[in-house]
Amino acid sequence: MKLELVKETKPNGTIMYSIEKDGHYVSHTATENLEQAEGFFKAIIGGGTTETLKETIQTIELDEN
Repeated sequence: MKLELVKETKPNGTIMYSIEKDGHYVSHTATENLEQAEGFFKAIIGGGTTETLKETIQTIELDEN
């Protein structure tokens, strides 16, 4: 696995940082803050995740007729 902390400079001068894993963007890692991007990078190296955890607590399906 190859992890990269990437700096991207937009034509308007805006700088964005993100993490790429094996050449693909890692969801939820884009930020204008280098320190935050470095935190994401360290978290991923340490086995953490940048993904938001979502759980369905309750479901009901109603017949619309």
